[in-house]
Amino acid sequence: MEEKTTQLIRYLNILFWGTFFGSVLIGILQLSVIPHNYIDAQIGVNLQSAAILILLCSIPLALKLYHKKVISETLPNDLEQRISIIRKWFIIRLLIIDIAFLFNIAVYSFTRNTSSLFCCGIIFMILLFFCKPNRTEIIHILSKE
Repeated sequence: MEEKTTQLIRYLNILFWGTFFGSVLIGILQLSVIPHNYIDAQIGVNLQSAAILILLCSIPLALKLYHKKVISETLPNDLEQRISIIRKWFIIRLLIIDIAFLFNIAVYSFTRNTSSLFCCGIIFMILLFFCKPNRTEIIHILSKE
């Protein structure tokens, strides 16, 4: 079990940091490639409102789904099934939050309004504080009966 736990933690760390730095790279590329187009003010306001709404919905949704499916629910007794459930919901949580980041960075690249940039900062803080794999938590989840 110790070897599988170590492999899972290594896999989740690689996935987390790869996604984290991949999102930063995509954001930088998106900012450098998409030219600043002057769009209609009303469209800009609508895009910013949608970006903030996506942020406010995606973070609690991602965290609640992961908590419900992995932490609070009774997991199967089979270690392989537990590992696959943890992997699956870890990836889903990262995808939901990364989609919110990419949408916010796209809105910033079109509108150049700093509120979307602040939303990206909030998303990165959520990623670092709530989504980073925790060895103690994973060992606890895998050893739960």
